[in-house]
Amino acid sequence: MEPEVALCVFRENVGELSTEVLDDRIEELGRARSQIEGLLAEALAERAAQSTRRAATGVLRERVLESAGRASSDVKLAVSLSEDFPATLEALIAGEITSGHARVIDRVAGKPDYRSEEVVLGDAKAVPADLLSRYALRRERVEVRDYTKYQQQRLDRRGFMAQEPDGSWMMFAHFDYMAGRRVSMAWAKMAEAFRREEKPDSKVTYLQRNADALVQLITRDGPQRAAPASLLIISEYDSASGEFGQPRLDDGQPVPPEELARLVADADVYAAFADADGQPLWLGRSQRSASLTQRIMLAARDGGCVGCKAPSERCEAHHIQHWSDNGPTDIDNLAMLCPGCHHLVHDCNWQICREPLGRYRIKAPPDPFPDYGTTTYKLVQHSPVLRN
Repeated sequence: MEPEVALCVFRENVGELSTEVLDDRIEELGRARSQIEGLLAEALAERAAQSTRRAATGVLRERVLESAGRASSDVKLAVSLSEDFPATLEALIAGEITSGHARVIDRVAGKPDYRSEEVVLGDAKAVPADLLSRYALRRERVEVRDYTKYQQQRLDRRGFMAQEPDGSWMMFAHFDYMAGRRVSMAWAKMAEAFRREEKPDSKVTYLQRNADALVQLITRDGPQRAAPASLLIISEYDSASGEFGQPRLDDGQPVPPEELARLVADADVYAAFADADGQPLWLGRSQRSASLTQRIMLAARDGGCVGCKAPSERCEAHHIQHWSDNGPTDIDNLAMLCPGCHHLVHDCNWQICREPLGRYRIKAPPDPFPDYGTTTYKLVQHSPVLRN
């Protein structure tokens, strides 16, 4: 039975609406937008089936005045959803997910090292699209050690720069997950070096700082000097055989044998015991900042931000019981948070919850807009990597 879709969109004088009514209207219009995108995808897929994808793309270009790149991308997604992910297309038409969710599902669902469309779609109905992308990578991966994905990513690596009409430049790069992680860590270290040199009243934004750090990394021309970036590889040790097994990054990605041999040659080895001799993981109130050993253990335990799974090199060690409330700097009172999620916890009253198997996550407060006196806080969906 075909789903019934009713779209009743009308214009209101938003200046006369209360915050609560505006929130409801934004949700209503957001769902309507998803429904329209779903119906458009359905029509584009049928148009492509009756003729060609190029013809469907041409319709978007000529009648909707869409850009060539966006039109081609929309048609490609529409055909994929229609042919391979019909349940996702129906959910989009029903307004249950966004086109962003649909793109994530199209990219990962059903691949050899990911869960099925049904599983990923279930998550899509509960989390924002950016978090679904990270969770699909971290949480839903089937535990197999197949390196074909890495090999394919190596073949697909690419990068380019293009000059904009105003003379500025845009850069794009696509790396395999090993090279990308090394770049991410080196980039984060250099950006931190820039941050340390900034004056207290500096108005430099996170994105501007990132741009400055990237220029210096590429040109090697600048005053800042960053500490070497360290790549954390986690492995189980078999004491009987004296061998290490299942080497992986802290986000769970398997380390290919050829990369492991190169990296281990100069690696420092840490034993991940809860009370490692000489490496105290319980510092009490003796110091506020987490030690290097604690940060290594946190990266291994949390695999990045417990809120959004941002990479560990872009995270901070947060006191679950706040330091200002006499919280100790102990491993079981610390959790990895990116600056964006750290802001939600400290300023917007989000809570850190401990789940089974020692996992942590953050949870929104019952009232997402608490009264903080004269200051108004608004929670927005964000990408912590872009809003550090």
